Amino acid sequence: MDIYKKILLLAALALPAVPAAAETGLTWDEARKLAMQHNPAVKAARASMEQAGASYLASLNSYFPSVSVSHGVSRSGGDGRDASNSWSASISASEDLLNFRTVSSVKSSRISKEKAEADYLAASASARQTLSGAFTDLLFAQRRVDVQKKILNIRVENAKLIQLKYESGMESKGNALYTQALADNAAVSVKRAERQLSSAQRGLLQAIGLEDGRAVRAAGDIGVPVFELDEPAVAGALDKSPRITAARKTLESAKERTASARYYSYPSLRASGSYGWSGDHEFPDSKGWSMGLSLSLPLFSGGPTYYFNNLSAFKKAQIAAEENFRAEKISLAASLRSGYEDFQSAAETAQANSGLLRANEERYKEAQIKYMAGKISFIDLINVEQNFVDSDLNQLDLARTAHGRKASLEQLLGVGMER
Repeated sequence: MDIYKKILLLAALALPAVPAAAETGLTWDEARKLAMQHNPAVKAARASMEQAGASYLASLNSYFPSVSVSHGVSRSGGDGRDASNSWSASISASEDLLNFRTVSSVKSSRISKEKAEADYLAASASARQTLSGAFTDLLFAQRRVDVQKKILNIRVENAKLIQLKYESGMESKGNALYTQALADNAAVSVKRAERQLSSAQRGLLQAIGLEDGRAVRAAGDIGVPVFELDEPAVAGALDKSPRITAARKTLESAKERTASARYYSYPSLRASGSYGWSGDHEFPDSKGWSMGLSLSLPLFSGGPTYYFNNLSAFKKAQIAAEENFRAEKISLAASLRSGYEDFQSAAETAQANSGLLRANEERYKEAQIKYMAGKISFIDLINVEQNFVDSDLNQLDLARTAHGRKASLEQLLGVGMER
């Protein structure tokens, strides 16, 4: 293939791609709503939360009386006596009038429900961060393809220009070969960017929870994001963050288990009553009833040292939960402040580089004019062009980093899929 055919092929690659009809543009809100419906992690956390809620409602029945109805028949006989039937029917009820362990069990169920709610919010925030990262990756992958095609177009035009100057004796063969090699490498970069785009499309569908292989495009802003975090926001996060709420509920659960362990030595009072019929035929006429109160006081339930050792174990678990809760608050506060500083650095760097990109683009346009006028050398032109190309690609990486830092902060603050 001669040099002209090669340049024409590269020029064809540099033409903008026509979007496939099957591609669907997704906004962030659309992707978020789809993920709420399809993301397995969010759905599993929601099911766990609903399970804990149902368990709590079931535990409330401990406060209600237990009622049962029975109806039976038996036949018996023996030596010297005829076989006979015995029929019975009864209704009985019982209820705990005083049982601190029952109350503690209901409290524990309520705490478990509230912790499951916090766990759901934490899972939702984590899934949102993953979705945000995948969505932003696709946005920047789309933009990277455009930038690489722009670079390819620049280098194809330069290759054609230098080839013409070489053929007219105004440029060296080495420079002509060099610009052609740059164009070849730019074409490879376009293909690599397109493969990265396909990977980013799959990543977004996976983050949403969809298994099909549809082509999808993201619609959104890839500019440098804005985010503000002040001390009141940090204090609010330390009080309301799902991470902190879950740790607090773990501590409350440990305290309740310690209280329940104490209740092993407390007395319990139970009331019961029954009313029934019995006789030698079905639906007998002989009636009977009973009512009673039962007071029990455990002395060595589980063994002579069980109570003390069991209570000591739960007290130690409570101390561990208290320290874990304190550590979680310290960790979150430090992560928020460090994360915000990292975001500020990333955003400021990206903002500053955008000015450098504009300057390098303008310098490249001026260098082209100067080169054509013979005022600068080929090496100077290539250096200015490379600076422009590097700035354009660096801006994508820097802006992407700023978006990632912002998503991490939102996850720490507990921003879930619902927002």
